[in-house]
Amino acid sequence: MQLSVLEKMKKELTLAGVQEGSRILAAVSGGADSVCLLLALSKLGFPVHVVHVEHGIRGQESLEDCAFVRRLCEERQIPLRIVPVDAPARACREGMSLEEAARSLRWDALTQAAEQTGIQVIATAHHRMDQAETVLWNLIRGSSVQGLGGIRPVRREHGLTVVRPLIDCEREQIEAYLRENRVSWCVDSTNADLSLTRNAIRQKVLPLLKELNPGAVRHIAAAASDLQDVEDWLRAGTEQAWDRVILENGNGRETDLTADRGALMKCPGPLRGRILRRMMAQCLEGEKDISRTHIQALESLAAGRSGQELCLPDHLRAVSEEGVLRLTRRKAEKTDLVVPLPADGRYFYPDTGTWVEAAYLTWPGGEVPKKKYTKYLAYDTMAPCPVLRTRREGDYLIVNASSGKKKLKDYLIDEKVPRFQRDSLLLVAQGSHVLWVIGMRISEGAKVQALSKALRVTVSGDTDLSF
Repeated sequence: MQLSVLEKMKKELTLAGVQEGSRILAAVSGGADSVCLLLALSKLGFPVHVVHVEHGIRGQESLEDCAFVRRLCEERQIPLRIVPVDAPARACREGMSLEEAARSLRWDALTQAAEQTGIQVIATAHHRMDQAETVLWNLIRGSSVQGLGGIRPVRREHGLTVVRPLIDCEREQIEAYLRENRVSWCVDSTNADLSLTRNAIRQKVLPLLKELNPGAVRHIAAAASDLQDVEDWLRAGTEQAWDRVILENGNGRETDLTADRGALMKCPGPLRGRILRRMMAQCLEGEKDISRTHIQALESLAAGRSGQELCLPDHLRAVSEEGVLRLTRRKAEKTDLVVPLPADGRYFYPDTGTWVEAAYLTWPGGEVPKKKYTKYLAYDTMAPCPVLRTRREGDYLIVNASSGKKKLKDYLIDEKVPRFQRDSLLLVAQGSHVLWVIGMRISEGAKVQALSKALRVTVSGDTDLSF
């Protein structure tokens, strides 16, 4: 036996944890759904406060809807707050669709009213047909599990409980309830505009589906409920995996957002995609500009070889490093600053904040001390004096005893130094011969021999150059 409107609403309110007698803030537009919501909440004994948002869209018709809601509330002595807004202006100013702007302004009005009245429960009039429309709309625009779950019967946000008591009611049942109680309602003329996607789904797609199966709307709503459970399970799994995968929890601006590539690729595919989406959303401050293509490209980058990059919206870059996937907006700036080391003394390289102490001596022989930031370097006394600088075209290292040369670029690629950091590496060089990539290796041609001239270089400052 089908439950009545009042029985279905009471069930949803109970499941949402709304106690009997709780004050409820109801969003009432004047349409059949919201009028039914208001009437039924009152009959169930809940003290109701109404918010009506006049969106500034439909001219005189919108003003007449506002007057209708005012009369309805006055007849029943229900407190009413009318909030006029300018949805077209918000849409233009913030680059939203008109529907998005209206929804945003409506939510602002409801939360402000809740704060001022101290009411913690907000009720909206979404019903089963709205649920089916939302699921189909999200399906055709490419939404994943979260979008296919449609409208939640209840959600908690900023200390408020937002409940949809009519979510299990059909539109026909709602209108029948109003006719039984001899209550009229307003009709929004824009509902006939089939250029609006939701209207086309409501008036063309859903009727066809109901012809194919009379229970289509009910089945779509039931599938949405199942997918909400799946979404909850995936969300919990994502939270757990996030703590394992994320190494540096930044926003891509002041601090990079860095993930462990190995841990990421071990995650099941659905969790991996959600982690990547969350990484992008955290750096972009929202999901508006994120597409499925972005997530697929990020996943390919994470699975590929080190040293590759991907350009993302808002100047965000994804960089694959050895063992790491990094989201960043920072770029290493190429500099041509050269600091000569002509004699004993301390020298400062301002671009990297590095101090170098240089000492010229004769190497007496024996084992060379193995210190990461102190090196003894042989140099060519016939060439210009050694200098501190960053890399240049033509730089090379000598990599074996036979004086075999290797381009510095190839060496850095082999060592998996991220591309965006290569230009900021500090070198000790003499001409194009790189004697020492500071923090890394020295050239075979710079290895000291007994009783040969040597340059001892000791580095301090910003020297964390390990890769």
